[in-house]
Amino acid sequence: MQMSVGRASLFMIATLIGSRFLGWLRLSVIGANFGQTPELDAFWAAFRIPDTLFNLLVAGALASAFIPVFTGYLAKEREDEAWRVASSVMNAIVLSLMGFSAVLWVLAPQLVPTLAQFPDPAQRETAIHLSRIMLLSPIFMGLSALFTGILNSYRQFLSGAIAPLVYNLVIIVFAVFASPFLGIEALAWGTVASALMMWLVQVPELTFRRTRYKLALDLAHPGVREIVRLTIPRTLALGAVQLIFIVDTYLAAKLPEGSLTALIYAQQLMQLPLGVFSIAISAAVFPTLAHYAAQGLQSKMRDVLQTGIRWILFLTLPTIVMMIVLRRPIVNLLFQYGRFGPEAREATQEAFLYYSLGLAGHALIQILTRAYYASKDTRTPLALTLVSIGTNIILSVLLAPLYGINGLAFANSVATLAEAVLFFVLLAPRARLRIVGLGTSSLKVMAASLLMGIAMFAFIRATNITVDLQQTKIGLLLQTAVAVAVGMLAYVGAATVFRVSELAEITAAVRARVGRRVVDRGAQP
Repeated sequence: MQMSVGRASLFMIATLIGSRFLGWLRLSVIGANFGQTPELDAFWAAFRIPDTLFNLLVAGALASAFIPVFTGYLAKEREDEAWRVASSVMNAIVLSLMGFSAVLWVLAPQLVPTLAQFPDPAQRETAIHLSRIMLLSPIFMGLSALFTGILNSYRQFLSGAIAPLVYNLVIIVFAVFASPFLGIEALAWGTVASALMMWLVQVPELTFRRTRYKLALDLAHPGVREIVRLTIPRTLALGAVQLIFIVDTYLAAKLPEGSLTALIYAQQLMQLPLGVFSIAISAAVFPTLAHYAAQGLQSKMRDVLQTGIRWILFLTLPTIVMMIVLRRPIVNLLFQYGRFGPEAREATQEAFLYYSLGLAGHALIQILTRAYYASKDTRTPLALTLVSIGTNIILSVLLAPLYGINGLAFANSVATLAEAVLFFVLLAPRARLRIVGLGTSSLKVMAASLLMGIAMFAFIRATNITVDLQQTKIGLLLQTAVAVAVGMLAYVGAATVFRVSELAEITAAVRARVGRRVVDRGAQP
């Protein structure tokens, strides 16, 4: 059964919460086993090459081109042709991934030391070896991403949402049970196995859809050519984005030992709420935007987009305040175990503070770019992304020597916020967004978020929660949980007083989802 945008958003939020929980557990287990060590720095540097390959060849095609074109054929009831296009694209991408992985395997001894200029030769050799192992993962990740795109086009979100859960779980298993025997190499093999399982877990649902896969490579098909045309700008944009990660890795590798690990952990921690709220809502909205765009229903497309923006801001802005106020205990509770000690905690929480400042920009970009892609416009996002990338890199090079990884995090936040503003300014007249309505809603949410922050800070001061982080985890957990509860109550109360409509809308969507489940269960014999 197909899901509505609201139900799909809530379902994906629920599964992504589980995925982000396992994502935290994955990082926590890795940190506890390896700590802020040269070996873990080498792993993160090695991971950059296969990750870049996947993002360049698959992520661009899937996000900006494949789903809109495939959905367009489905909307016009040309399913056989849609599957011919899908089969050709799938075969071409798999062959390309295999070829590029082989070339990068050969060139790894030259590429990895250039990317991460670690002072220790043994550390560079470790990074080369791990990178070669993980070059298998983009092939399986590519298949998984394409399967998810096809299922989402049919508004089927179950297995695609479960796949990240499997990914994190498999790496956790390898980190716990294989690391005593394989050392840091366990993480590399775990990355490959998790990518494989991400793909395999989606095969049953796609098979149930009576797939019409063909051993075709019709690169001259108009649909395939359209995907290639739309993919090129997006791939260039993603290449520029990957350049940020490459520059950050290059600069962090020159900083004191463990800096790269702390930067990665802070960045991943910032991604937790981004994945739960913004990415989930944006991914659920995207097929509907593409469907309305294909049928020329601009007013409906605008309404869906505007609702998505309001929901994202309603959930993201208070999260930013909460992360800033509670960043030290959050890092302590999530990561400070085993070999991940106080020095790693302090380095991570400081970088996390500066990454948190740009969370709203990251969240808005997720949905604003999809509005362009749904209309098959990939050039505008490319131009804006290039401006943002250039700003980010310049700031990183200037700030890293002065402020270390904190400078890298702050550079990313400034560039991301500027990019989000540019996206919105250019999209608003084109999509005929109701600026006054969005502005009023955003101001109310900002006011409620600030009151939440004040309430949390006042509670911390009144109860003297500024405690020694070396105390027991249970005590710190209870203190942090109470502070979060106070903040949430203050936010809901302020939103109610300010008559923030998103609160009622999301509450109604949750009730409708729960009510449907109750009805479905009651109807079962």
